[in-house]
Amino acid sequence: MTPLSKFKFKTINRNKTVDPVVARRTKLTYAIEEQKQVLTAHKAGTVYTVERHKWVHNELGEKVMVQRQKPVRPWFFAQDGGYYLQVRYGARVISIDGKNNAIFVETLEQLGPIYDTLVEVTKSGALDEVIERALSRKPKYKPGAAKTAELHQLSKN
Repeated sequence: MTPLSKFKFKTINRNKTVDPVVARRTKLTYAIEEQKQVLTAHKAGTVYTVERHKWVHNELGEKVMVQRQKPVRPWFFAQDGGYYLQVRYGARVISIDGKNNAIFVETLEQLGPIYDTLVEVTKSGALDEVIERALSRKPKYKPGAAKTAELHQLSKN
């Protein structure tokens, strides 16, 4: 009896794909959790940074990986006697309610519960449509520029 005869072998194809909707939810949830840490650091008077790895050439010309501290930009800013919070998906500001792109609060302490609510809403899937709209590409030409678009297509051919 060989040692391998103890094992049960099967042929399987590993499923490596992740549902894109779940991946988007996870990405937004992670970003909101990170913003909670940015808020905590801002209240403490410091800047929240994350560690990033970067390949650079040293004095000898060799490629080496270095660790750099990169500050995370807050989604909130002071204006009109209070604070506005704009939720971002990547570089794009998303409108959570479908019309407006910011949430207004009077103090920084009110932002913490808002972040918690946003995490719950994201995990429940209520923001899937909003994220999908943010990811949709804008038309290359303005709506009134149909003639220009046609001319552009003719010049390509």
